[in-house]
Amino acid sequence: MPLTLDHPVHDLDPAIPTYDEGAVLRKHGPIVPVQLAEGVRAWATTTYDATRTVLESHPHLSKDPAHWGAYRRGEIPAGFPLLPFIVGETMLTKDGADHLRLRRLVARAFTPKHIATLAPRVERLAGELLDGLDTGSVLDLKEQYAFPLPMRIISEFFGVTDPERQQVLRGHYATLLSADATGEQRQAAALGLGDELTRLIEDKRRHPGDDLTSTLAAIDDGDRLSEQELRDTLQLILVAGHETTVNAITTTIHALLTHPDQLALVRGGRHDWSAAFEAALAWNGPFRNVYMRYATADTEIAGTRVREGEPIFVLLAFSDREAAERYDVTRPPKGHLAFGAGPHFCIGAPLARLEGAVAVGKLFTRFPDLRLAVAENELTPLISPAINGLTTLPVRLG
Repeated sequence: MPLTLDHPVHDLDPAIPTYDEGAVLRKHGPIVPVQLAEGVRAWATTTYDATRTVLESHPHLSKDPAHWGAYRRGEIPAGFPLLPFIVGETMLTKDGADHLRLRRLVARAFTPKHIATLAPRVERLAGELLDGLDTGSVLDLKEQYAFPLPMRIISEFFGVTDPERQQVLRGHYATLLSADATGEQRQAAALGLGDELTRLIEDKRRHPGDDLTSTLAAIDDGDRLSEQELRDTLQLILVAGHETTVNAITTTIHALLTHPDQLALVRGGRHDWSAAFEAALAWNGPFRNVYMRYATADTEIAGTRVREGEPIFVLLAFSDREAAERYDVTRPPKGHLAFGAGPHFCIGAPLARLEGAVAVGKLFTRFPDLRLAVAENELTPLISPAINGLTTLPVRLG
């Protein structure tokens, strides 16, 4: 019997570990019908090839939710947890000329040449954070190191220097990403985050600085962003530019601590810290799922018929592991899908790569006797509909 969206084979559950859930789904095929929260149905890709096909420029797939039949018909509940991320006015919900316009404006801040100039600043901030760690006790390296480094970098990008405002922003987007939050809590968080970003934009128009918010808010030519585009774009960069990097850094540290042979290859100079970071992205990437693409016409993906208006959900971390079954720093850095593929490839990849390589390299150089403070099976996976990682990373520095 052919698979159809009318008969989901599985209810996706963020409490089930990413790779366990993916293995259940892959038994049914490379693309399978699933049920998400609030009864929303979608196709989910389970293999590397099917995922790459969906991520790249497929002629009958769109990022614009206007092509989502159930959304057009008003059938998506307001409490659907992914709704704030898939209906905003950002480059991730646009195709063609609209996508290029939004991407071009933001890309000015993320060129590899510009990111390279940030290396001394990232190294200095990493050093300051390492200086402040308590070497005599068990500490959570995710909370005390992997979290604050990208937060300080992205805050400087935004021009947010007030720690209190940083915490307010963090609180809102943490609720949006939490599997435990209710629909009402997520709606309140989305409104709160939007209001806080609106206040930030207004502040930067009154007192502009040398930061991304001021630059985007000041554009007044034909490329000018609407107020919603500006606010939604900042929200996208905040969530994608921070939370994913936090978990990628944490995962890389965990991978090296639990694969001493790979750590030895890097410490011995045969491979660098960038290779260690890239290998972790491929083996255990920070995005659990990526959403959505919508069929603009009846089409076929991996031998399965997808009807016009149906959404496709990408099991990104699980699909990537098919091509990277073990953590291997000798693996060629290109080919993994942690930053996506095709025209929507992550614009912040150069910054994430810089932060990851610096954070991991400086940590292991400063603390050569770094080790886990608990057994590996005591580490707890993060429960999130979107993000893949660990809740904490308890370690001893020496």
